[in-house]
Amino acid sequence: MPTHQPSDQPTDRPSDVPADEPTSSGRVPTARAVRHHLALVVVAVLLGAVAGWAYAGTMTTSYTSTARVLVDPAVGNPFVPTPTAVRQDELTSLETEAQVAGSAEVLASVARQAPPWTTAGLARGLLVTVPPNSQVLEISFTATDPAVARRIAGLTADAYLANRARRSDAVNAARVHRVVTQTSSVVTDLRAATAAAQQGTPAERLFQTQLATALRNELVNLRAQRTALENSDSPVGAVITPAGVAQDATSLVALGLPVGGGLAGLLVGCLLALALERFRGVVRSPAEVAELGLPVAAAVPQPSPWARVLRREDPEAFGDTVRRLRAAVLEQDPRPDIVAVASCDGDRPRSEVCEAVAESFARAGHRVVLVRTDGPPIGGGLVAQEGLAQALEYDRLDVLELLLPSVEPLLCLLPSGGFTAQQRELMVAARLRAVLRPLVEAGNLVVVESPTVHRAEGEAVLAAADLGLVVVVAGRTRRADVARAARVRGGSLGALLVGRGRASLPDHPAPVDGDPAARTRTAVPQQQLTRRHR
Repeated sequence: MPTHQPSDQPTDRPSDVPADEPTSSGRVPTARAVRHHLALVVVAVLLGAVAGWAYAGTMTTSYTSTARVLVDPAVGNPFVPTPTAVRQDELTSLETEAQVAGSAEVLASVARQAPPWTTAGLARGLLVTVPPNSQVLEISFTATDPAVARRIAGLTADAYLANRARRSDAVNAARVHRVVTQTSSVVTDLRAATAAAQQGTPAERLFQTQLATALRNELVNLRAQRTALENSDSPVGAVITPAGVAQDATSLVALGLPVGGGLAGLLVGCLLALALERFRGVVRSPAEVAELGLPVAAAVPQPSPWARVLRREDPEAFGDTVRRLRAAVLEQDPRPDIVAVASCDGDRPRSEVCEAVAESFARAGHRVVLVRTDGPPIGGGLVAQEGLAQALEYDRLDVLELLLPSVEPLLCLLPSGGFTAQQRELMVAARLRAVLRPLVEAGNLVVVESPTVHRAEGEAVLAAADLGLVVVVAGRTRRADVARAARVRGGSLGALLVGRGRASLPDHPAPVDGDPAARTRTAVPQQQLTRRHR
């Protein structure tokens, strides 16, 4: 419980936050937003799952057939790895072959064998993958007809192998042609060198003889290369697993769509909960109030969500909280003489909470004066009841003579008297404390029903009080209002957190200033009341 300043002149409450800056960054944790709007998140998840299930029901059933092709190193592949190549070279080779299997050249050959399929249509349903650590290509095709899917997968595998064989033959033929051309050139040079070896000086004949010998060796090598190329047998690969019976490819997708829809709904629900929580910006727990810089003096226990749904609220919760608050206030040394109870939302003060606090002190045996600071002028006939407004305006008035009795013998009421615009200008902390000083000197505990803290009069009342209690309604008071209340300068401040439920507030009606029925219910005559305070 915060301590108070016992001096006559209120001192500024220390604050680490400048007056023009908020005490909170305004960020709301996602977990807290989801917890407060759990029903919204659950509904969003259910809607997402139902939408995914409905969409899965509208999907056309598709079937997938797969053929596996073993790829052998072929001469026709320029990226074929050498026997000493590393694993990365082999992987690059297979990835290149996978791209070739799905190329337009291969698919055009398949389209000619399976009309009315086009190259673009075949490309949409074809998938070529390379299983890890293997020399195999998996060629899969998906279609709405299982027979078509199986046939296209087989045709694609055969077309790929045929294309690979053509590429290998073309490369081999080009190499043989280059060897033949080079052989012809070497034969021509050899004939020239042999003829020149018979003429000229001995040195020239020796050079031409050696050149002819080198050309003969080169010619032998070229003939060997040509023989090897013409007799080479380079297998391009084989289909090791023919296209099998097509399997239903939509079953897994149909099972995953409700799950994906539920996850999408969870994301949307969390975003909506976070946006709603930031848009509303209300406090819901004592921890949130304390985060905004306003210490919580007492809080009504909030019922569980299940209890709120069943409307099972504890009717004694508010009374127990007020009694705990009373004990905490009375345990302070020195005890606060002036306690202000103010709200931080709305234009009207929390009369029922203020009356409950004052009544609790009175029932504990303390002489209490409940001071009203708001309300219209009261009285009967041509005589208006004087109150706090007149005491602030006229120094000659004895505030003890303005007190009204109540149903509690130890509780008296100082009405507001109806403030005019001129009288509201007198509602300053020093003037208000001077007016209330006789009540304190007479041994009373003064409980002031303060206007909202967002008004100048409310700030003046809190500054004049030894202890200010700001009433915060869980689920309705905005965070910005609580942060603004925490910046009010004056005596000690604390929050009294109540809820919106019926059990969170007292169930008796709040008496009105000058209520004749309230005055007739008292057991203390007015003469004894005045004499007692004097």
